Amino acid sequence: MSLSPTPHSALAGKDEYLIEGIRVERYPRSGPGPSVPLICVHGGGQASWCWDDFAPVLQQGGFDVHALNWRGRNGSAAVDPEWFLTASIADVVKDIAAVAAQFEQPPILIGHSMGGLACQLYAQDFPVKALLLLTPVVPSQVNAPIIELPIDYSMPWGPLPLEMAKALFFQGLDDAQCAHFYPMLVPESPLRCFEATRWTLPVTVERIRMPTLIISGALDALTPASTGQRLAELFGAEHRLETALGHNVLLGQGGKDVAQSVLPWLASHT
Repeated sequence: MSLSPTPHSALAGKDEYLIEGIRVERYPRSGPGPSVPLICVHGGGQASWCWDDFAPVLQQGGFDVHALNWRGRNGSAAVDPEWFLTASIADVVKDIAAVAAQFEQPPILIGHSMGGLACQLYAQDFPVKALLLLTPVVPSQVNAPIIELPIDYSMPWGPLPLEMAKALFFQGLDDAQCAHFYPMLVPESPLRCFEATRWTLPVTVERIRMPTLIISGALDALTPASTGQRLAELFGAEHRLETALGHNVLLGQGGKDVAQSVLPWLASHT
């Protein structure tokens, strides 16, 4: 028995490819631009659709953008349901590595939430040009306050009811936007949810020496701005606060604005 991948819709303004079982949506640059590739890594309960507003701005800024899908969702290889129950955020490192291996130079990694921690774990073991972390899950060394999220380890976690999803994931978005994004949420590994709310995974801090920018949302209840600031201090990184946004700082017009704001930073590290 396998966990079926989530269906995906027709693409516009981008193409797609499959590499080592990982489905990637690519936003190819249309003209001259930096040669360093950008790899976008989504967070828990989501898939590459979460970059639909963010990635085109980077593409228009001259970047070649690759938004991957973790195994088990949105066209990537199916996974065994029993394995999924114990899948770790650390397992996403293999998915990133599968995409990065095709490039002749180290990529810039852009990670959201759980995907942000997966990018940190990848960066401690593989060459990375720079890290852009959006409301990231933080490693255990940050000593962040735990989030008491109920988790049943015998079944996949979520998706949450709509009103709870609004409170945790979609702060700063209007009802129409919430109604658009909510049906795209998928169940997540209960172990990953534990790791993301109890902050159990360590990172080898001295190996994170590439330029790093961390962006927090002031309305975020899952990875609060104070947690993002502490991570920035741990890494000696830059920290920015988006005052009108919540956990999903990459969605909607707010996501487009954030993407526009990071273009100079990305360009300075290519």
